[in-house]
Amino acid sequence: MSSLIKSAWIALVLLVCHPAFSAPEQLYLFRHSEKQTGSNPYLTEQGQARAEYLVSLVNIYPHITLYSSNYNRTLSTAAPLAAYFNIKTITYNAADLTALKNQLLAQDGVVVVIGHSNTTPQLASLLSNQAIENMDEEQYGHYYLLNKLEDGNYRSKLRTMDF
Repeated sequence: MSSLIKSAWIALVLLVCHPAFSAPEQLYLFRHSEKQTGSNPYLTEQGQARAEYLVSLVNIYPHITLYSSNYNRTLSTAAPLAAYFNIKTITYNAADLTALKNQLLAQDGVVVVIGHSNTTPQLASLLSNQAIENMDEEQYGHYYLLNKLEDGNYRSKLRTMDF
């Protein structure tokens, strides 16, 4: 009898730890804020102000998980969020969005990703299985909010910042 209980307990633990049970409820996908010129630029003054504004979009949550590509402009955009939530920013390889998708789906709660004009729409499409239009290089005021549906899939909505 005890081996039956032990087997049931192991099955329950494996079921609860399955990635389908730990996928995030919401994902916020932002492209980095306005940048200076150069090969690996930091943010402009306007970009820094927008990065600080992002906190107001997610400060209703007690905790987030934060991802950023490993560039000055994305890390600088993520910095106010990391400071507000007192968390570390997890860096990812912007050239491997499939690996990033798998990392994101292993999280729970609310996940924020800071990316680029050419990767943020692609990531939204990968996560939602929706056709997503490209983002203009000069567009900094839009972001994607992905909500988890009852069937476990995500619906992506393009949102505009009131900034």
